[in-house]
Amino acid sequence: MMGWIGARLAARHRRQADEAIRKLREDVEVLHIGPVPGPVRVALRRYHQRRVRTWVLWAVFVYVCLRGIVGAFAGDLRRANELFEKVPYYSDLKLLVELTLGDIGAGGVALLLAAYPLRFVVASAARMCGAGGFTFERVSVWVGLIGQCADIVRSSGNRDHHLSSISLRLPVMRVRGARIARGTVPIFSRRNGPLKAHAAQVVEALHGAAAELDKEPKEAARDLGRLALTISERYASGRLGALLDEGDLKPPRRMGDALRLSITAVLVAVIVIVSARHGVPEPAAIAAAVVVVAILYQSATAGGIAGVGLVVIEIVLNAFFSGK
Repeated sequence: MMGWIGARLAARHRRQADEAIRKLREDVEVLHIGPVPGPVRVALRRYHQRRVRTWVLWAVFVYVCLRGIVGAFAGDLRRANELFEKVPYYSDLKLLVELTLGDIGAGGVALLLAAYPLRFVVASAARMCGAGGFTFERVSVWVGLIGQCADIVRSSGNRDHHLSSISLRLPVMRVRGARIARGTVPIFSRRNGPLKAHAAQVVEALHGAAAELDKEPKEAARDLGRLALTISERYASGRLGALLDEGDLKPPRRMGDALRLSITAVLVAVIVIVSARHGVPEPAAIAAAVVVVAILYQSATAGGIAGVGLVVIEIVLNAFFSGK
């Protein structure tokens, strides 16, 4: 019985892979961006053939994450209810800030910090379990973007719907996580730095091509589809440091000054509040806050307002440490 079910599933996955490859060939032909590379066809087949294992792995991963989130915030939520009962009209602003940034904020920062190495753990577990769908799912996402570009070129009349349906959210996310999912770079390798910088340039190239859709829709759609096909081929071949050619790359945009200042204020406040509550020496809290500012303002372009970040530290310290 199990063998019959397995055979039926395998046949269904083959049909799905054949259909995906057939549609990709049609889309590529419409865009006039060349034949479908062999590595992309292989990646699509591996993705469709191992989707079930991937879904099972993701279900386990989501369950573990939800349990961890509930456990991490259960105590904070109980403490929040107690504090809100004590401050029914929110008269004590400092207490509210301590609640929001100190308790819940600290838990959120801890989860964010844990999410980075957790991605490597999930990717390694996927490869160990033979869940190739995890590795090559992003190829399917980029192929979907190619299909959206082909729909723009196909439309002879009103193409407003197809233009509004173009979204780079998932394709960009898959580019940023390519070095982790592909599994060819160790977690602590120095190769990760250049690959991360290259991924940022690739993302900016995609955004630049998408921005041209409002000027010359068909030409921009062809260019965007060509970039997506190149990225798919290079990723499937393991060429993570050359997802696009040098001529297609664009320098990434820097974080906006207002956003950088906001993030600095929140992170410094979290550090100071948690340090004060747990008895961490004040010099250690100051040092940690300076490190945060140094990381956020490490680029030369941000140097002009780096002094403002230090002013943020001083303001927060004065608010939460007496005698400062």
